[in-house]
Amino acid sequence: MNRLLGSFVLAVGLMLFPVAQSVCGQQQTNDATQLARVKAEIAKRVHSDKSRVTIKLRNGSELKGRITQASDNMFSLRQDKTSSQRDISYAEVVKVKGQGLSRGAKFGILTAIVAGAVVIGALISLKNFDPFENGVLR
Repeated sequence: MNRLLGSFVLAVGLMLFPVAQSVCGQQQTNDATQLARVKAEIAKRVHSDKSRVTIKLRNGSELKGRITQASDNMFSLRQDKTSSQRDISYAEVVKVKGQGLSRGAKFGILTAIVAGAVVIGALISLKNFDPFENGVLR
């Protein structure tokens, strides 16, 4: 019985060993793509006038401020609350989010305003509508 159990554990271990290596390799690829994505987002915001960002770091903290300059390895952030300059490496950043409303949120607000105006106009026109105003038979 012990031999059978030992053989089974050995077989399962040998089958799962290559999977564990591929998962570790995939994690490094995800880090490289995330690093490239963060670097591109920072570069885009530096070149445009949308430098106000909220940055989430790997340690869980969030920083709000303006990006003042960027280089190949790091960028500088002037924090809103303390007005201090902080150099942050791209590898430390998990997520870069711009402040303000997204394009989808703006579109949703505009759609709600237009839909509300149409509904109010329809209700007013139905209130003043009388099909029997001039009589049915003439």
